[in-house]
Amino acid sequence: MPSSLVDKPRAGHLDVLGAIPAEYRAAVIEQCERRVLAKGATIWSQGEPAESIAFLVKGKAMSMYQSPSGKVGTTGFWCPGDILGAADLGSKTTRQMSVRCLEPCVLYTLSYARFDPLIERFPELARAVIHALSLRLRWVARLAVILETESGYQRVCAVLLALVDRFAAPCPQGTKIDLKLTHEDLASMSGVSRQYANITLGDLRKRGYLRMEKRSIILTDHLKLATLLPPDE
Repeated sequence: MPSSLVDKPRAGHLDVLGAIPAEYRAAVIEQCERRVLAKGATIWSQGEPAESIAFLVKGKAMSMYQSPSGKVGTTGFWCPGDILGAADLGSKTTRQMSVRCLEPCVLYTLSYARFDPLIERFPELARAVIHALSLRLRWVARLAVILETESGYQRVCAVLLALVDRFAAPCPQGTKIDLKLTHEDLASMSGVSRQYANITLGDLRKRGYLRMEKRSIILTDHLKLATLLPPDE
């Protein structure tokens, strides 16, 4: 795993296994179970027993939360290097969210029974997990403030910028969000209706902030789009 992910982590992201020395990484992986899952497969479901964490080493995944009223919302997208299930470490009882593969995925799952002795044996692993959680918390907190306090238009812009931070793919037209994203997914993350998301995307396209190509969103100038949001203090 490239060390560049450690030196220059994406917003809200740190390659946990890549952040520890190679010999420690090998010892951790030796304690893991390797899982290969197809696109659309469920990694785990909300409410089922939480017994392990997982390191995503290939593919992309999406997490979702279902409220008591039955409403389902997208809570995040995950890419290689991310640690999944860390939010369940505090209680170690049941899964708080469901996680589904957006494309074929490879994971290393590590049971809680093996995780605790490993972080005592390798403090570098504990520091990497704490660092990853800190980056993720800052990313989520920033996004949560915007989703709670700003207009629907700004919320859609904030989610687009958050996604390009996670899944940036440079292209001749700008920066593509390297993720097959439906307008319904975008609306769910932004806390707006699908119709409102469609109208907002259409307006941003007319104003030259983005392009749409085969279910892909390309931000033509993400720095310019960021000026539509309040400054990050």
